[in-house]
Amino acid sequence: MLRYYLNMNLRYKITILIFLLITGVACTLGAYSYNISKQQIINKVSNSNQSVLKQIDSNLARMQKTLADWVTVFSLAPVVQDTLRSNPPDSAKIENQLYNGPTASIMNQMLVTGSFDYLALYGSLSEPLFQVATDDSSGAYSLSKITSNDTYKQTVALNGASYWFPLTEENNVFIQSNRNDKLGMTRIIRDIVNGNRIGFVFVGINLETIRRTYLTNLYDKDHGILILSERGEQLLSAGKETYSPEAVDFVMKQAKAGILSGNTIVSLEGKDTLLNYNINEDGWITLYSVPLRSLTGELNSIKSAVLVMVLASLVLSVPLLMLFSSFLTAPIKTLLLSMRRFQNGQFEEKVEIKYWDEIGQLSRGYNNMVGNIKALVDDAYLLKLKEQEAELKALQSQINPHFLYNMLDTIFWEAEAAGQDKISEMVINLSRLFRLSLNQGKSFTSVAKEKELIELYLSLQKMRFQESLDYVIDIPEELYSYVILKLSLQPFIENALIHGIERKRGGGRVSISGQRTGDQLRFVIEDNGGGMSSETLQKILAMPDETDVYTARDVGGYAVQNVQARLKHFYKGDYALNYTSVPGEGTRVEIVVPVIVNDMQE
Repeated sequence: MLRYYLNMNLRYKITILIFLLITGVACTLGAYSYNISKQQIINKVSNSNQSVLKQIDSNLARMQKTLADWVTVFSLAPVVQDTLRSNPPDSAKIENQLYNGPTASIMNQMLVTGSFDYLALYGSLSEPLFQVATDDSSGAYSLSKITSNDTYKQTVALNGASYWFPLTEENNVFIQSNRNDKLGMTRIIRDIVNGNRIGFVFVGINLETIRRTYLTNLYDKDHGILILSERGEQLLSAGKETYSPEAVDFVMKQAKAGILSGNTIVSLEGKDTLLNYNINEDGWITLYSVPLRSLTGELNSIKSAVLVMVLASLVLSVPLLMLFSSFLTAPIKTLLLSMRRFQNGQFEEKVEIKYWDEIGQLSRGYNNMVGNIKALVDDAYLLKLKEQEAELKALQSQINPHFLYNMLDTIFWEAEAAGQDKISEMVINLSRLFRLSLNQGKSFTSVAKEKELIELYLSLQKMRFQESLDYVIDIPEELYSYVILKLSLQPFIENALIHGIERKRGGGRVSISGQRTGDQLRFVIEDNGGGMSSETLQKILAMPDETDVYTARDVGGYAVQNVQARLKHFYKGDYALNYTSVPGEGTRVEIVVPVIVNDMQE
């Protein structure tokens, strides 16, 4: 991905880079702003929740004090004290006296205000001395069943203080037919004269009574209240479900660490919830929960709106970024186009400099470089023209093609007149060979003409070597229309004759073949001559210094090095020349060039 980006157009690089930077900055600022706003909302709501917790704790403390005071007054009443001291106590007598005389007011207060919903008084007998309920609960259990329960043991351990606990199926040893969920409170009663334990009282208050009396308007379906005892037992819950092991464990750890209030975020029913807690003087733990969604709902809508605006801005910024990047890269593009034209030979190239920034300075250096190169090219080009012109004149002064053709034609007719058929054939072949070699000054020729040229050359050489030379040319007609570099095969055939056939007794054989393979033409020249050593082969293939394929002074023939240089010049790197020679066995030359059709030749 990085390589793909680095290979992209500079304009797109700048656009993508700036776009990513803007996107990154916008997302970072948006996330930072959202988190800060969210935390501030949580902090403010948490502070507000702490106020609610204080109100709840105050109401619960008032409930505890009210009930504890009532039980204290009830336990110290003379009728209660006298009944508990008597042996055996009279349960019928105490029930009549409680609603008459001094205790009538506190009993009526209990019934009228509804401070609690169940009361059971026990003395020395197994059955309760007095029992009353306001919610149709009935059937008090015996004292023997109560004393075997852990609740009684906890109550005795408090030595007269109130013991609060949730009345559950597991610890319900007080009411046989309990109509409603209750919060229980137990206390032992002592003799005010000698301090001996003479009785036991159980008071139950319905959870719904607590919610209605002490938690009104402090919770709803989205806000939850959970009351825990100092041991972590659930005493009461109201509103949204708040209990979870995670929340209770957190609060209990905080309580052990002495941190009496605080907040955290927990998951309740799969939703993040803000949880505040407070621990009162009696050790009760009050938890108040609020779903984060209800707190950050408006913030989420703002976040969505901002996100849409940011995305819209980013989309709209793309054309601006493209325009901006185009403005930045336009001078570079202009410079690049000028360099391409300069590479194609337009040496008059100049770049207009509008600004003096880094690109402007680069353009100035480029203009200076182009001017210097043009001056050097002009000097070298003029020198080369003069050199070529001098060489051409020298060659023309030595041999004029028309003069040569005319003289060869005269010799041919003289030989014909004298009956010298062999001489006539040699002269006419030599004349045709010269015409094909010149090729009207063109660098490329057809495969058909190149084949004809090597046929003429070998026929002349066969006349020279007599019976000691044999040759085969296998170039199919389907290759005739293709174009190859002129005189690209003959020098290798000449080299085979000089270094192979001439040095072998009894003569030898030369074979030339050609074929098309895909988009390439493959020519193979083989001889069974004396072969060459690796040193001789390296000397033949070595490119000499100062080789000039256009003004070579080797006018006696195209050397192998000359052909190699011409192949490299015209075909660039799209050719292959493979030389294989074994002393005593022969030499094999393979030439591979691209396929060029007739209408593409120079």
